[in-house]
Amino acid sequence: MLRLLIFLFAVLIPLVIVGISNLTVFPDAAWLATLMLVVTGGIAGVLTWKSGDATPKIRRYCIVADFGVAVILCINVGCHWILSREVSAARQGVTERHIEEDRDIQRKTQETNLEIARREAGAREAEANARLQNAERRRLAQLPVSERRSLISAPSAPKAATAPGLIAPMSLVPPGSAVAATPPRLTPDQVRDAWWWRLTVLAFAECFAGVLGGIILGGVWEWDRNHDGIPDHLQAGVKPGK
Repeated sequence: MLRLLIFLFAVLIPLVIVGISNLTVFPDAAWLATLMLVVTGGIAGVLTWKSGDATPKIRRYCIVADFGVAVILCINVGCHWILSREVSAARQGVTERHIEEDRDIQRKTQETNLEIARREAGAREAEANARLQNAERRRLAQLPVSERRSLISAPSAPKAATAPGLIAPMSLVPPGSAVAATPPRLTPDQVRDAWWWRLTVLAFAECFAGVLGGIILGGVWEWDRNHDGIPDHLQAGVKPGK
């Protein structure tokens, strides 16, 4: 029972974690990756269960093989966990970038509408000034020559000083000045592209360690079912491999 619990928490659950990560991050190759995990878990399970009835030398070999698979599995689980965090952060960054882009579009739209309103107001003001000037010309044309001369020779009232135009906030930044640029955020696809070769190497190493360890131990296996330290095939009445 203890061996079953240890195998469940130390091997099966980490393998399930890696399988879920493969299904989430690399869905196209998830089935192949899952079958490789099944191979690794199955071989580790056989070595763990049957090592109790093997000779002490074979049990030590089984421990070494299981330890090698466990080390690679730990690294694989850690890399998948880091990858999942980076993919999640990249997705959040994409969402925030889209929100910021929407805000920029709304701000530019408001600025454009404000500029259009200003131009329309200026055009209306210019049109009103033109009408006033035309009306003044017509009025002067209808006056007698003497009055017209007196009006022309009279000093004109000083023009009121116009208030300086407001400077837009963005115009305070000199053109061509460098603005502190934030480093570009990676997309989820870019994160996966940066991690795929590491995870591929770990998957191959994990599967190859299990397969090669199982093949080698299967070739040199020695039973010791009575636990007397002597291989069963060396004792009378017991055939090798039975």
